[in-house]
Amino acid sequence: MTFIRLIIALSLVVVLVPAIVEGKTHRSPRHRSTPTAASEPGYSFALIDKQLTLLGQQQSALLQGDSAARGDATRSMRRTLARIERVALRVERLYQHRGEPYGRRMFRVLRIRASEVGSVVERSANQKSSMASASQQLNDRILALITQFQAASGGFTALRCEPGQFSCCKPKRKQDLRPGESLACRWICVKNASSCNGFRGPQN
Repeated sequence: MTFIRLIIALSLVVVLVPAIVEGKTHRSPRHRSTPTAASEPGYSFALIDKQLTLLGQQQSALLQGDSAARGDATRSMRRTLARIERVALRVERLYQHRGEPYGRRMFRVLRIRASEVGSVVERSANQKSSMASASQQLNDRILALITQFQAASGGFTALRCEPGQFSCCKPKRKQDLRPGESLACRWICVKNASSCNGFRGPQN
């Protein structure tokens, strides 16, 4: 009887081990959600753009809704701004690791702009008076965030580089910056990564 049980146990091991190993080695890669460095900054531009659209909708609810709606909108805006800050910080660190200081500075400014919006949202949530007194300041901070994001990303999606070329953020001259811009990109194509004096995007 013991011998039979041993045979059954060994049979189960023979059947189950390959299945377990196969399950580990053939796990589908589609579950991976972490972007690769080669997909930046386009991947993060798309994420931030989506969150900014959402932020605008939440702002309307914050300014126009009743007290309950404003509370919901405040919590939603906190989450949205936290996502923007996380994305910006991740790309900021990426460019710091690459040794591309202009990219690090660009995404640091974006992160700071999002943090400034968050500060106004917190003050608005804590004040007991009408939201009207804080609406202009909130508008100004959100506009500053959007303006800086457009300064970084404008022209990126329309860029069409030849095979083998790199997309490159060429820093705009200080005199060419629009009101509200701290830093700005002019997206161009370069043959070599070393030719990019701002920060580079993916290779085509």
